[in-house]
Amino acid sequence: MNPSSTTPSDLAGMVTQLHRLLDDRPDCPTPDEIREACNVLYSASLLKEEGRPVRARVILAPPDAFAAADGPPEGIHAVRFTTPHAFSANEIKRLSPAASFFHSVVAIWPVRDRGFRIWGILNTGPRWMNLVAGGRKTTDGDLPHPVIHVRDPGWLLFYQGYQLLSEWRGREFHGPRLDVFQSPMLNARFLHLRRGLVEEVSECCLPPTLGIDDYAELSHLISLQFVRRLVNLVRACGHGGSLVMLPAGEPGIEAAARWIDCKYSAAPDAAGMRFRHLLQAIIRRVGELCPAGSTLEQSWNTFRHSKDPELDRLEEAFFELARFFSDLMQVDGALVLDQRLRVIGFGGEIRVDRNVFQVSQAHDLLGERLSDWNVQADGTRHRSVYRLCSVEPAVIGFVISQDSQVRMIANVDESVIFWMHTVV
Repeated sequence: MNPSSTTPSDLAGMVTQLHRLLDDRPDCPTPDEIREACNVLYSASLLKEEGRPVRARVILAPPDAFAAADGPPEGIHAVRFTTPHAFSANEIKRLSPAASFFHSVVAIWPVRDRGFRIWGILNTGPRWMNLVAGGRKTTDGDLPHPVIHVRDPGWLLFYQGYQLLSEWRGREFHGPRLDVFQSPMLNARFLHLRRGLVEEVSECCLPPTLGIDDYAELSHLISLQFVRRLVNLVRACGHGGSLVMLPAGEPGIEAAARWIDCKYSAAPDAAGMRFRHLLQAIIRRVGELCPAGSTLEQSWNTFRHSKDPELDRLEEAFFELARFFSDLMQVDGALVLDQRLRVIGFGGEIRVDRNVFQVSQAHDLLGERLSDWNVQADGTRHRSVYRLCSVEPAVIGFVISQDSQVRMIANVDESVIFWMHTVV
C-alpha cells in the first residue's frame, strides 16, 4: 500500500497511517499495539548504552517477508531468533550495538495476544544510505515495510521503506523536510558552470554517446551526490559546521577577501581543480560505458550500477575528496569554496558588519511558501551565513548543527531564505 500523501500531525495520525500500511495482512498489529511500539521506541531514544545514545532502525515486518538465503549488498540477510524476545526500551538498548544504525535493523512483529516481539535482526548493508547521503551504488529494491529510526534523544523518524513520512521530535510531529538538493534554485545557479565544465572537454575527450545537455545534467546529478556525502559526513561526526560557496573565479576571491577572514587560505593552483578534473573523468568514463544514443536516465543508471573497475576507482577518489572537505569543516569556522568546489580556505570567520533581522523559512522547493523566522533563536553559525548572503546574493550556504539539522541558505530576490533539509 502506498503511503498517504497527508502528513500526520500527532501520534494518533501516525498510528493510523502505519496501520493502513500494514492492514493487508490478517495478522497485522492493532492500532493500540502500534501506538505502544512508538512509545517504547521513544523511551528507548532517551536511554544510553555504555554512555552512547541509543540509535537503531526498527522494522515492522513479519518473519516470512524475507528470504532465508539472501544478503547485502543487493539483498537482506535475515537472522531469525529461535525464540522471539520481549519488545521493550531496554531490549532495544541492549540490541542496538549489534544492529548498528547504518547496517542493520531490528525486526518486530506481533505475537497473538502478546503484542510486538523482536524476532530477529536484518543486515541490510549501508547502500541504503547512498540514497540520501551520496554514493554511487544503491540497493536493488525498496524495503516495502514501515521502518522507525531511533535517531537521537526524543527524535524518531517514520519511513515507509526509504520514503520519509514524518518526524516525532520533542513530542511534536513534523512532516518530512525537503530534499534541498532537488531545489530549482540550486540547479539554476550552477547551470552555466556545468555547461562550461562539459564544453571544456567535449571535443577532445567526451564520447559522442550522449548529447552535451545530457552530459551537463549528468555532471549536475553526480555533483549533488558529492555535496550530499560531504554534508552527511559532517552530520555524522556530531561537531557541526558551515560551508559557503562563493562565485567562481575572481568574484569569489574578491568576496572572500572582503567578507571572510580564513585562518587557512589555499593557494590557487592546480590542486584546487581536483573536483572538476575528477568529475570530468567520471562523466567521460560513463560516456565510454554507455551505448550510442543513450539518454540521461540510461547514463545515470550506468553511473549507479556499473561494476567497471575504472569507475570504481574514480568514485573512490571522488568521495575521498568529499571526506577531506568534511574534515576541513571540523576546524572552527566556515569551509569556503567557490562554485566550482575549489577550496579558497577554511577556518573562515565571516565578518559582515551588518545585522540581519528578518529571514524566511521556505516550505517548498520553489521557495514560494514562506514563513517568518526568528533570527535570535539561531546560533552564531546560522546568523553569520545569513549576514554573508545578505551582502553577497550569489552565495549559497549550508549549516549543519550539532544536533544534525541541516539548512541551505541563499539570497532570493533580495531576501535571505533557508530550507530545512531532509535527514535520516
